Amino acid sequence: MSAILMVSMASCKKYERNVRSAEGVLSLEGFELQWDETLLTKAATAAPGTYSIFIKNASGASVLETTYAQIKSAGGKVTLPAGDYTLEARSTAEEVPVAEFDKPVYGVKESFSITAGETTSLGSLVCTLLQVKATVSYDDAFLAMVTGNGKATVTVNPAAPLDFDLSYSGGRATYTDKAGYYAVNESGNTTMNIVFSGSISGKSQKMVANLTGIQARQWRQIKFVKKTDEEGNATFAVEINSFVDDEELLVTMEVVPESVIGDDPKAPKGDGGIRIDFAEDCTMYNDLNNIVVPAGATGMDLRVVVTVPGGIKKFQVQMASTSDAFLASVALAGGTTLDLINPAPEQDIVFQIVPFPHGSDLAGQTLLQFDLSGAQEPINAFPGRHTFTMEVTDMAGCKNSIPVTLVVNE
Repeated sequence: MSAILMVSMASCKKYERNVRSAEGVLSLEGFELQWDETLLTKAATAAPGTYSIFIKNASGASVLETTYAQIKSAGGKVTLPAGDYTLEARSTAEEVPVAEFDKPVYGVKESFSITAGETTSLGSLVCTLLQVKATVSYDDAFLAMVTGNGKATVTVNPAAPLDFDLSYSGGRATYTDKAGYYAVNESGNTTMNIVFSGSISGKSQKMVANLTGIQARQWRQIKFVKKTDEEGNATFAVEINSFVDDEELLVTMEVVPESVIGDDPKAPKGDGGIRIDFAEDCTMYNDLNNIVVPAGATGMDLRVVVTVPGGIKKFQVQMASTSDAFLASVALAGGTTLDLINPAPEQDIVFQIVPFPHGSDLAGQTLLQFDLSGAQEPINAFPGRHTFTMEVTDMAGCKNSIPVTLVVNE
């Protein structure tokens, strides 16, 4: 059951002379409420009488709270001051939960106006899913690689993640078939963050993917699959079928810290001389794993030099932190993996916190100078240890992963 709001609204007005009154009438005679639990409306059915009905004025104050059954039995009229109103029907009297398993909420919202001395009649409204639904599954090839318990954490609101458990017992992996239902931002710009963590081929693995364009009335079917990349290495991806337009989306999973399963015998040996050092005249720090950020907005000198003798082919930054607030911020801004050569547009906010150089002109360079001094003020908003693992691959395929840790004290 997926989510965008589809409204079928018929309204008509009958004019009744009552010029002395500053009030009008909302007629509920003939009002019909229907609901549709499918993704695309085809044949809606009558809604249960338990559906709650709310009428609010233009300032959001409630002027009527009732149920669909009570409206149908009364078939009466409601006198209201002239003005603009909103009628909301919902399958529960409670607000839409931020995130819960197996708790879909259906509803519809429609505006109407009351004119002095006139009667407004409502026709038919159709309630549909107000949330985005998410389910998690795995293909057999993925499950064959599982060697211990794990979970897939799916998050829309950072304060309310839902864990889809993956259990391993007796050499066999099983997973929950529960459905998670998430409230979405009415203004749009909703992002879904997916994190798998568990034991794969005897190693602790973490994989991250992010989905944008999340809307109500969508069903995001998340399926972890084993894939083979163009170089013949085993890696993972997540397939998403939204069932909105029957288009299958393939979203590559970022695997932290391993990008492939097992070792590629054809991979070049050594790190190719790839290294990161403090700039020669930067004497404020001497340990890349313990860069204590001074309080305030000025006074930090943090300049590093990245040396890649074979020329840069790939440059990614994996972000980890002891601060939940920091992780939530970067997760909703495109995720914890930064591709410095081909950054995602939504990750611009991360570069505002930590000003890494980025863009296609980084490719092929053998020497990069990073001035991260400007990170001082924005990162001070997130107390904790923030580790940025620089994963660099040169043109010959040599790789090196170098962690840089910023420490923000309380």
